[in-house]
Amino acid sequence: MSFRQFPAIDANGEDHVVIEFKDEAGDTAADPHVRYELAGGRHLVREGRVFRTSGGELTLTI
Repeated sequence: MSFRQFPAIDANGEDHVVIEFKDEAGDTAADPHVRYELAGGRHLVREGRVFRTSGGELTLTI
């Protein structure tokens, strides 16, 4: 497993850190096994350059 961090900003202009976790075992182009989380552990769903919490209460842009 590897990870990387990158900055994101919410609608109020507050900074956040998004962490991308990538499972390299069994990794293929069709099924990359990637997940995204906030530094506090909340899961995110990625849609291009936009990340949202599953409930939609927080939207971040990179």
